[in-house]
This record gives sequence, structure tokens and C-alpha cells, in this order.
Amino acid sequence: MDLLASAGPFGISPSTDQLIVINLAAILVGTTFNSPQKLIKWGGLIIAVVTSTCAIWCQH
Repeated sequence: MDLLASAGPFGISPSTDQLIVINLAAILVGTTFNSPQKLIKWGGLIIAVVTSTCAIWCQH
């Protein structure tokens, strides 16, 4: 059955949960990136990148 599934870029076929995580990460970056405080600005970006990467490749 896995052979019939379509794969996206890099052989990844994202599930709904993975897409939700990526969308939430984009919202996090969008709301924190204009912050004058560097900790919030870069912390939001780092958290978004780590959670998106884990959602795609860790497949939890």
C-alpha cells in the first residue's frame, strides 16, 4: 500500500498532523519575528525550525 502513496519533495508525504505543526510554526515566526527583544525573536524562530523538522522527519 505504501508503494501507491504519492511522495512530495525528498520522498516525504506529509500527514495532516505534520501540516498543522508547520502552519503553527509559521504563525509562531510571524508573531515573534518583529519583537524588539532578541530572545523572543530568535527563540520563536529556533523553536519553529526544530518543531517543523521533527514533525517532518521524526514522524511521531
